[in-house]
Amino acid sequence: MYVNTVQDILAFINTYDAFIITTHTGPDADGIGAEIMLYHILRSLKKHVRIINADPIPQRFSFLDPDGVIECWNNSRHFHLPEQGGMMIVDTSDEFNLGCMLNEALPHAQGVFLIDHHEQSPFTHLDGYIDISAASTTQILVDLIQVAGMSVSKEIAIPAYAGLIYDTGSFIYSKTSAKTFETALLLVRAGAVPHEIYRNLFESNSLSVLMLQKRVMASLDIQGQGTVAIQVMTKADLEETGAAYEDAENFINIPLQIKEIEVSILIKQNKEGLVRCSLRSKGKVNVSLLAQQFGGGGHKMAAGFKSNMGLEETRTKVLQKVLTALGMA
Repeated sequence: MYVNTVQDILAFINTYDAFIITTHTGPDADGIGAEIMLYHILRSLKKHVRIINADPIPQRFSFLDPDGVIECWNNSRHFHLPEQGGMMIVDTSDEFNLGCMLNEALPHAQGVFLIDHHEQSPFTHLDGYIDISAASTTQILVDLIQVAGMSVSKEIAIPAYAGLIYDTGSFIYSKTSAKTFETALLLVRAGAVPHEIYRNLFESNSLSVLMLQKRVMASLDIQGQGTVAIQVMTKADLEETGAAYEDAENFINIPLQIKEIEVSILIKQNKEGLVRCSLRSKGKVNVSLLAQQFGGGGHKMAAGFKSNMGLEETRTKVLQKVLTALGMA
């Protein structure tokens, strides 16, 4: 059950002296940015705090953690930490995308609180604060800083701005609002340098990413009378290009550049063979509701889920759901 005021975040923070901050597996710029922001907020309030994730920080986002404070869960070193205080989960609307943190850490925390901007998950029983109007989780934490009467430092402004532009597609997605730009202005005035952050996020890929994009684009299939685009990335694609799984994250947006395409689907297999499906929509299909049918979630126009099925079965079932939503099945 979610509480609905920023003050409730402060109330949770005031309850404990020690915290673990975590985010979803495959952490992105908004999740990592929110973690770093919350780390500095809690430290300024004299709290003991650790950032511990299930997955390591992707190389392309390492500039957000210049001090190297983000850790990967290690049971032998970290098992005793959750019981010492509260846990704060950012940038996911439930606990089921936390990887090993779900079973290793979360059950032992004294209290757990979610902070997110995705549509509320029907599967969680945790408390938290969700604002689906917010463009990013980092935007919510800027609100928290202001409500708490704190100032935005440069070390907070950089991850906050990175999360903001990452989750708005550089201010073009539907959740971009006047408040988004007001928040961006505040962050730039506090020391965020837009062109530097953009370059780090979007112009620092290796050649292997380009080769991976070439292979994934070769799998492109158009369905639904030209309205649905499907791409597939296999384990072999990663192994043969040397690219990382997270390098494919933005490939799903490419088909949306075409006027007729309403829904873009990207089915990805990691190096262990696990399958995940990402979905993007221009608005005719609520892909969050669709993803929830497979145990996932997200936004109305951007969502995803982990699949227990193989690549081909996942492709078939998701395509059927999308065509049904478009009235074509």
